[in-house]
Amino acid sequence: MYTILVGEISSYKSIVIAKFLKQAYPQMKIVGYDYKRFTKAFHTKYCENIFLIENPKKNKQNHIHFLSEIIRNYKIDLFIPVDSGMYGEYIKSKRLFGTAFSYVGEYAIYEQLHDKSKSQELAKNLSIRIPEIYKNISDAKIPFVVKPTNLSSSKGVKYIFSEKQRLKLKLNSQNEYVFQEYVQGVGCGFSVFAKNGEIQIGSGHIRLAELPVSGGSSVYRDNFNNQEMINIASKILRYTKWSGFAMFEFKLTPENEIVLIEVNPRIWGSINQGLQNGTNYFETLLGKTKVTYKQPVKTYLSPTLYLSLLKYLFRLQFKPIITFFSNLKKNHVDVNFFSDPKGYLSMLLRKVL
Repeated sequence: MYTILVGEISSYKSIVIAKFLKQAYPQMKIVGYDYKRFTKAFHTKYCENIFLIENPKKNKQNHIHFLSEIIRNYKIDLFIPVDSGMYGEYIKSKRLFGTAFSYVGEYAIYEQLHDKSKSQELAKNLSIRIPEIYKNISDAKIPFVVKPTNLSSSKGVKYIFSEKQRLKLKLNSQNEYVFQEYVQGVGCGFSVFAKNGEIQIGSGHIRLAELPVSGGSSVYRDNFNNQEMINIASKILRYTKWSGFAMFEFKLTPENEIVLIEVNPRIWGSINQGLQNGTNYFETLLGKTKVTYKQPVKTYLSPTLYLSLLKYLFRLQFKPIITFFSNLKKNHVDVNFFSDPKGYLSMLLRKVL
């Protein structure tokens, strides 16, 4: 039996993936790992077994060693980690995971895409439109964005809309941050699984709601097809020859211009949007599936979306609220409390324990 290891299993991304794989490939065994002890009792029903391992924040070497032991001793065929903070460390140690993690590219390429300053320099050299980059916080023109060079998604990102905010911002070292132009527009993305720089399968999405609402992670999305996004992703992938998962984040400006914001060479938070609309990012690794899809759906993360909608309400921004409640039949939750209560509870407990 083909065995797949997914984790950390209390992450909503892992739950989404475990559910998809179990439904698309019922003959395969899905197992999970986590360092949260409650996951032994509370975990998604789409995972058959849980391995408790060392917390990577306490000891990275032990964490990686335990994972490699699990993969070897239990003959894991495919390793799918979703922890954005550890993804680079896993790639550095991928030889320890054998063929289970051989589908991912080399660390040097990962770092070139993941590090915001390096990926922006790459895009600039490839004549791809990116936000203007400022040398330091003093030179930055308001409004602007402050991003840690080595953190994923919206972690640590600050939006500066006034001189007062600039003066109040405290940074340990400006060398650890990128200062870039704030681009007006709607967030969108193109997500892929690639092999040696060639897109094997991909899908586009557009953000309907975010948290923070000033520009954060996607919590409500819809399909979005745009050829320019595909062209830019293809150009970068072919140049770097990256293998593995990647999400290219863009802004669609009011003038319909596509601007590259950043590249995340890993599994991304909105992966459920593509999966629920017929894009099987795992097809290259696991083969085709006979799962059929009905009408297109919009996906959202619960309960985070409801907090987002409340914040939009406070700002008197009604479009995301109207869109959500007028599309109730087309909205598909990432993790469903009623069909997977223990998975849902594990996702919530992860935030507090």
